[in-house]
Amino acid sequence: MARYLVTTRRAERDSTISAADAVTGEPGITPVDMTDPHMVTVEATEEAANRLRLKLRDTHFVEPEIRHSLH
Repeated sequence: MARYLVTTRRAERDSTISAADAVTGEPGITPVDMTDPHMVTVEATEEAANRLRLKLRDTHFVEPEIRHSLH
């Protein structure tokens, strides 16, 4: 499974649920880091991530996590 960042849009932070609340209980989504409730890291299949992206498109971003190696 790939990792994705789910972030609450800044303009929506006062009027919508946090990213942590948005991903909790979603099928196929496994939270990895929910230290910041408005920017969470999850593991998901591409299909589950696309489903979440469609569901949250007006209030949150769902983007693949990009890791850079320093080697």
